[in-house]
Amino acid sequence: MKEMLKSYAKINIGLKILEKRPDGYHDIDSYFHLIDLYDEIYPTVREDKTTKVSIEGNEIYLDKGVDIMEKAALAFSHESGRTFDLSIRIKKNIPSKAGLGGGSSNGAVVLRYLNTFFGNLFSNDELMSISLTVGSDLPFFISGYNAAHVKGRGELVEKVPPLSGNIDLFFPSFVSDTSEAYYKLDTLDRSYARLPESLEIITDERFPNDFELVIPRNTTIQRICEAYSYFSLSGSGSTYFGFNKKYDTKLAKSDIMCSVGTFLLS
Repeated sequence: MKEMLKSYAKINIGLKILEKRPDGYHDIDSYFHLIDLYDEIYPTVREDKTTKVSIEGNEIYLDKGVDIMEKAALAFSHESGRTFDLSIRIKKNIPSKAGLGGGSSNGAVVLRYLNTFFGNLFSNDELMSISLTVGSDLPFFISGYNAAHVKGRGELVEKVPPLSGNIDLFFPSFVSDTSEAYYKLDTLDRSYARLPESLEIITDERFPNDFELVIPRNTTIQRICEAYSYFSLSGSGSTYFGFNKKYDTKLAKSDIMCSVGTFLLS
């Protein structure tokens, strides 16, 4: 039976999009936290004369035929000088384009798997540096932390004590275009104030997500929000999550614009 690797999702507890950098990226200030929702990855690898990557199970999630797992595998091959034939079967449970980091988590799992297969050629810090060439969120997933304060482009990852308890995830029927959301943010006159230096007291005012400035809540989401002590968009959306529920909300059939799942903070 093939080995199964769990590729966990994350939420953003607060997300400040700071100044645009000379390289075209934005600095961020956010707390990333793993949650107990994961994709299942079944990899098989053997050494070969050339590097080849085949992936099964994610066809409907591909954007223009490019997959971050393949990018991660090719980056590992380039940096290590090792060539191999990698086949991956994946069962996707994390929604695509949902602000939960599913693709980045998948890529990080592939990098860690290949590094282990080849005898840990790279230290964790080196692997984090390689992962940054693939995507800005990958260093957090490489770090092995359950929760971290993430800054810079995503390369500055500081471990913090994780939270405990349940969160409710709300998956709206719409998707959020990250590039468009960044473009809209760049047109606003807004605060660049940073987040608090700890997760001790979590409120909407202390841990805002800047993308909510350009992705307005509809009536249903706003009503759900009031049932939680903390409610926020994750990443650039479209998933919302609620933490510390104050009371139950009953959704009418006309309000079911989202599916709901309850997950443990990992």
